[in-house]
Amino acid sequence: MSQRLHNRFIVVSYLFYIAIFGTATGLFLWLRDIRIYMRTGLAGYRRAARMGVLHTAITTAGAGEILLFPSVDILGIGIVLLGLWLQGQEKREQVFSNEPVLDRALGRTPARR
Repeated sequence: MSQRLHNRFIVVSYLFYIAIFGTATGLFLWLRDIRIYMRTGLAGYRRAARMGVLHTAITTAGAGEILLFPSVDILGIGIVLLGLWLQGQEKREQVFSNEPVLDRALGRTPARR
């Protein structure tokens, strides 16, 4: 029994690693929204930062589903993609105009308070 359980957690599908990357992406986007909100105080980024908790939880649940139930790994990838899609559907104000890609990705924006 313990040998079978041990092998279950070592041999995971390649989709698990994709799901972990998607979860890390959702977490990164959530933290970026928090940073932009703290620097600008815009209401759209406040809502996105608050909803980012739920979206990150959804993506984490999808990755956990793949780890615990590898026979239905497509369902887990679907849950991760749902969380990432919901993350992108939040309405946000435009804070960037012609900044470089790295500044946009890291959420570097001038403080507007």
